[in-house]
Amino acid sequence: MSMDKYLIANSTREQRAKFVADALAINALGSEPLTKENWALLQTYVDGENEIDEVLQMAICKYKK
Repeated sequence: MSMDKYLIANSTREQRAKFVADALAINALGSEPLTKENWALLQTYVDGENEIDEVLQMAICKYKK
């Protein structure tokens, strides 16, 4: 499956918001709620500031410290 549809250049803000909402719904089935800090990271993707892979790396680095 191509991940290209999730790139900022290939999606609208509304689509990115839906991608995040769908992922959060799945996450809610068996995981801890997101922290405010992690929510803010996801919002940078929705706002078109960081690609989703960059957000993932920022989150990973945050927990490695």
